[in-house]
Amino acid sequence: MTESTQEAAIRLVHVRKVFEGAARPAVGDLSLDVPAGALVALVGPSGCGKTTTLKMINRLIEPTSGEIYVDGVEVRSLPASHLRRRIGYVIQQIGLFPHRTVEANIATVPRLLRWDRNRIKERVAQLVDLVGLDVEILPRYPAELSGGQQQRVGVARALAADPPVLLMDEPYSAVDPIVRAHLQDELIALQRRVRKTIVLVTHDIDEAIKLADRIALMNVGGVLEQYATPNDLLRQPVNEFVADFLGRERGLKRLSLITVDGVELVEGPVVGCDATPAEAESVMEKHGVDWVGVRDGDRLLGWTDRASLANVARVGDAPLRPFSTPVHPSATLRETLDALIASQTNVAVVVDSDDRYLGMLTIEQISEGVRRS
Repeated sequence: MTESTQEAAIRLVHVRKVFEGAARPAVGDLSLDVPAGALVALVGPSGCGKTTTLKMINRLIEPTSGEIYVDGVEVRSLPASHLRRRIGYVIQQIGLFPHRTVEANIATVPRLLRWDRNRIKERVAQLVDLVGLDVEILPRYPAELSGGQQQRVGVARALAADPPVLLMDEPYSAVDPIVRAHLQDELIALQRRVRKTIVLVTHDIDEAIKLADRIALMNVGGVLEQYATPNDLLRQPVNEFVADFLGRERGLKRLSLITVDGVELVEGPVVGCDATPAEAESVMEKHGVDWVGVRDGDRLLGWTDRASLANVARVGDAPLRPFSTPVHPSATLRETLDALIASQTNVAVVVDSDDRYLGMLTIEQISEGVRRS
């Protein structure tokens, strides 16, 4: 075993799969390393072999040739049933047992492993909390649950025996877009807590960009065209196929990968509430705007325009208008751009968790942040 085999949680070495009677391989010659604790998305058009690749990892499909390692162990050196108990698996249609309660579904693998009853009960309770379910649903059956609840139960079942590896085959394609976005956010939060090695199959490049640490973009026949972080994939596609698959809005997609805390903020046209109209006028002239933000200490009270300062002695006495929804340092530049577009002042105001003013972002700064990342 090579050193790189030991370092990768999952490693595919020259893996090939040819189905009987097929004119060409489903997967040609695929080599791929999945780092421990990373979420890797397999993406590509129909026929690119992404689901076949996923199923070969847990031996639902046997490779024609090549080697697959999970935690340094070649998968064919283990009985398939033993291997699968070490790998969580979440599929598109969830695959819950309809005749079993939610509790029994989640407990499936621990029972196969002959855990004692108290340990199983404790683990089920932990998982229900982990995936954001209410304990009241445990006696129910899958048909009594919403699609989102069923998907959460599927994730809980896959995590039941605390496997190091989780395989997910288009897990959110069967739910509506609003629930899907919420489940994606939950997976991101869950991964921050449990740090599993996850391989996710999806046909949706936006989902892959949002969720994955790295993306394997595959072409028909299991050809790996590019394997990179979402940011590097969008910034520098290696060929025309990758560029076409990503689409023409690569710059906008990158906005969802960069957060405000990675961009330099400016103070902006801001004065204290005790400033005079003349001082405010000077700040407006300096910044080339007809409005000024008004702050009191570390709080931004709002903004006022030139006309509203005509009959006041201090800026704080002028009628103030609130800035559009402020953003926090953890917000993406895509969220920030949305706030900026909705603003009458053409800036996005950034505040911390205690609403203390940190600075402003303009469209130019957002563009610069994308260029530098």
